[in-house]
Amino acid sequence: MAHGTRYKRFSQYRLSLSADAGWQFELLPHRAYAAYKKFNNVAGGFLREYTPIAVDFVSAIKAVVDKERFLDETFDWQINVHQNRSKATFDKSAELTPEGIHQDGRTFVIIWVLNRHNVRGGEMRLWPAKDAAEPMWRGTLGAGEAVLLDDKRVFHDVTPIEPHGSETGTRDILIVSFSPWDERWYGEEHERAVLSDAV
Repeated sequence: MAHGTRYKRFSQYRLSLSADAGWQFELLPHRAYAAYKKFNNVAGGFLREYTPIAVDFVSAIKAVVDKERFLDETFDWQINVHQNRSKATFDKSAELTPEGIHQDGRTFVIIWVLNRHNVRGGEMRLWPAKDAAEPMWRGTLGAGEAVLLDDKRVFHDVTPIEPHGSETGTRDILIVSFSPWDERWYGEEHERAVLSDAV
């Protein structure tokens, strides 16, 4: 991304429930990512081109949604999957949420830390409102730990990361955001809405 500290891959899926096999994942044809400016005032309102995810995270995501059963089973869902690496160097920390305290504009969001290498910081904070005086929860997730957020009720942010010493530090995460299929963040209609919302 433009600030030179975050690297991203991105893919999108449709989820449909099978009575025998649980949620089934259909990889959608690759498109640019488009977020509304009202949810991301830094990187919203335009189309963002990313390389598709090369690693298969479907089995891990499926295990979570099948076990936790937080999705309404009466309709299909659409998910955006973001694989992010943030890199901090001796002379440049990494802003993990440059948009500040925010919601993503989806129904549910999983933020899953895959790895932390030679970094300090990266504390996640959950807020009951954007203008709340104090977070209702704060903690630094380690590798393999995740949070599942009700995005319509909770705001979140993450503090910057810095490296230990002079060696570059990295933080790798997976973000999975869920919307009902009828409210999907995918396709030409969604992209037109995002671009029109930007003015």
